[in-house]
Amino acid sequence: MQSAVFLDRDNTIIANDGDLGDPSLVRLMPGAAWGMRALHEAGYLLIVVTNQGGVARGAYGEVDVDAVHQRTAQMLEDACDWKRSVPLVRDWISCPFHPQGTVDAYRREHPWRKPAPGMLLEAATRHGIDCTRSWMVGDQDRDVEAGRAAQCRTIRLRRAGEDEKDVRASSNADFVETDLLHASHRILRADGKDGAPRWESTSHTRILAKDDMLHAPATRDIIAATAHAIAEREGVSLLRLDVEAWGVNLEIAGPEVVAMGLAAELRRNTNLWAAARGLPSLWAGE
Repeated sequence: MQSAVFLDRDNTIIANDGDLGDPSLVRLMPGAAWGMRALHEAGYLLIVVTNQGGVARGAYGEVDVDAVHQRTAQMLEDACDWKRSVPLVRDWISCPFHPQGTVDAYRREHPWRKPAPGMLLEAATRHGIDCTRSWMVGDQDRDVEAGRAAQCRTIRLRRAGEDEKDVRASSNADFVETDLLHASHRILRADGKDGAPRWESTSHTRILAKDDMLHAPATRDIIAATAHAIAEREGVSLLRLDVEAWGVNLEIAGPEVVAMGLAAELRRNTNLWAAARGLPSLWAGE
């Protein structure tokens, strides 16, 4: 089965803060085209999945959405000097529904509308995609939640004015990046497709929480941010991170000893954080 990178559209590929149904207003985000070319050449299918509630609000029609996508596709291929016969983007999937719409035909909730994973699952069926080997990239938390629901790894792009530390602390994304170009570097590095040595296997480890110490979302956010910081500092490819009330699930590229070392460092650092706030140890067995 294929690996894919699912991409949000607005403020991920093109600059847009509102309803956009005019192809002449399409403006590419800096670096987006070259990041997408790098991902395509590394073997990923590129699938755009975008909420288009403007259709439900009567701002434009589905034919206008298609026109914007055709214009965007051409601009992307021109910008990155794409000369292949196959398109840079394999599929463009949009959801025109919104429960507060004004057009009767589109005024409802729909399983395709992010944060639901419907568009990703539809693409997986159409194109034979293995979502567990795929990524979702977008600038909104709903993109992250849709990706996680489809079992993809996720990257949250920072919007203008957002502080990286704040985004890392509040987002459930596996990684936070500045733009799509940086996100492409992250994906290639994490999957061993950037020329760096690639481990043939991955390793998993779990850390069990003590009682209800991870019940608070803010505590889980701190743990996630700490895990990413340690992985960055130590040069560990953190492929998956799940922080739940029961504890933490880690997957890294490399041998088990590396995963165990990362887990030990995470326990130590987060216990120091807890102690500084007068809290007991966070982890079972301590």
